[in-house]
Amino acid sequence: MTDRLEESGVPFRAVDEWTDRFPWLFVGITHSGCPDEPFDLRRFGDAPPNRAVKHWRDLLSLSGFGSVIYARQIHGTAVLVHDAADAPDAGVCEADGPADGHTTSVAGLLVAITVADCVPVYVVDAEKRAVALLHAGWRGTAAGILATGLSVLNERWQSEPEHLWVHLGPAICGNCYEVGPEVFEALGRPAPSGPAPVDVRAVLVSQAQAAGVGGDQISVSNDCTLCGESGFFSHRGGRPERQAAVLGVRPLGVRP
Repeated sequence: MTDRLEESGVPFRAVDEWTDRFPWLFVGITHSGCPDEPFDLRRFGDAPPNRAVKHWRDLLSLSGFGSVIYARQIHGTAVLVHDAADAPDAGVCEADGPADGHTTSVAGLLVAITVADCVPVYVVDAEKRAVALLHAGWRGTAAGILATGLSVLNERWQSEPEHLWVHLGPAICGNCYEVGPEVFEALGRPAPSGPAPVDVRAVLVSQAQAAGVGGDQISVSNDCTLCGESGFFSHRGGRPERQAAVLGVRPLGVRP
């Protein structure tokens, strides 16, 4: 991933391999940025509301898109479809109800999720130019958020798994994420006798392959939000802030 600190001041890392392979995509994730004024995108808790709004607008400006949509996340499996008829016209928009995933093929509409240890799952159907962005913590992973996202892509755009590309973005790594035996059981992994580390991204890789996505079409970020030095917020690390993963089909005339 490559840092792109634009004049807007948005600390953003692009997913280079996808940007090179799919130049019609805008894909990446924000990070903490300046320590004196973290680039926080959460819209809850004690976050200064005006600052969050400014950060979202700056991110939208950086992308060159007309609108960005996100939703209140509840670690569930609801995935929203954003078609041209109901896509927001402009600006920063919050979906009416809670959801942990978004799909669209609308050029100029950026979909977003917020994370701080959970896995941002990017999915693209290059033939149909349809995308999905999913928020996958252990609960969502166990409940099948990835399978739901793939199913929605298939139902709406007839996307077949063998034509999909999946990227698992920065998240807490398998060495840092210590959980109880009940989490292993929920994820379908052999349960240890006590707390032990689990790799949620490895579970998601297995799920994608089981769904029919080719192994050479699945990639995993090397960044850990807790032990890494890439400047990401980490809930386990005691940070309340959130970064935003974003994905969308570039509007005509907008280039990397």
